[in-house]
Amino acid sequence: MARFIKRRSFSKGTKPGSLILIGKQQTEQVIIRVMQYDRNGLVEKETETIDEALSMINENELTWINIYGIHDPEVISTLGERLNVDSLILEDIMNTDHRPKYSEDDQKLYFISKLLSLNKETNRIEADQLSIIAGENYVVSLQEKPGKHFDDVRERIRKSKDRSRINHPDYLAYALLDCMVDTYLDLIVEIGNAIDALETEILEHRERQTSQKIYMHRTELNFLRQIVLPLKELTFFFLKSESDIIRDETRSFIEDLNDHVVITHERLEVYYSLVADQMEIYNAIISNRSNEIMKVLTVFAAFFIPLTFIAGIYGMNFTHIPELNWQYGYLFFWIIIIGVVLLLTVYFKRKKWL
Repeated sequence: MARFIKRRSFSKGTKPGSLILIGKQQTEQVIIRVMQYDRNGLVEKETETIDEALSMINENELTWINIYGIHDPEVISTLGERLNVDSLILEDIMNTDHRPKYSEDDQKLYFISKLLSLNKETNRIEADQLSIIAGENYVVSLQEKPGKHFDDVRERIRKSKDRSRINHPDYLAYALLDCMVDTYLDLIVEIGNAIDALETEILEHRERQTSQKIYMHRTELNFLRQIVLPLKELTFFFLKSESDIIRDETRSFIEDLNDHVVITHERLEVYYSLVADQMEIYNAIISNRSNEIMKVLTVFAAFFIPLTFIAGIYGMNFTHIPELNWQYGYLFFWIIIIGVVLLLTVYFKRKKWL
């Protein structure tokens, strides 16, 4: 449940805009990586302070500052002061429980979303908050911990001979979000394959762990829905934005990103419905098995009730029982028993209970 709702006791009663980390600290030290480039050259480095990274921003090149670690209020505060970011935005950056959101002002675009990865050991989805600030000639991305989510984007920047397209903050912001959404699709495909594999197990094996697997998949899909549903709003407002930072040639890519998010949401809903159906089928199969068992026990009981009644009569301790001293009394008793069994068998077969 902690993945869905984070503890807020530390921020309780504080004024709006207070820089308090909501969630767990994921890294000991803040790591700052900078990529600064134009169509002709590229510089990559790690800086020791946020001031050093921000001082590299200039009008001639695009500066991408990637910050790992959002737990240090001084770093976030300095970032806000130097880039003139509203304190409420800074508060949202340190709130790892924040829903995906898009906002903008006259000079900047702001994005808050989640980077997702699948833990192979626990088969659980892990989330890393992603915040993006895109200005006129810079993009600042903030993550809770180091990761490889944007390695493909970095490789494109390193290997591209002509960086004219990616040499703009709107396109770089799009590229980061597109990379994030592609990860969502990969996760849904992986979970979907596991869900499809459950069908055979449900219909044939019916193991005790099956219900636990179905519940686990449903929990993970619920977690994904919590992230993907508001992401549709983010990409929609990004697409409809009239900010000067967003160029006309980038809008077609943003529209494609919006389509990917819609596809992600549709596939997610398909698998969510499929898991719900699987749970119903599993419960129906278990219920049918219980009914079959009860049916067998009922048939056995139906046979033995009259037989027990007859045996009970002849087991009574009365002196004068007509068949007691009869030579064929024992045989007569078995004839009655067999006759009752045959009559019940014929009756049950006609009723199709057997």
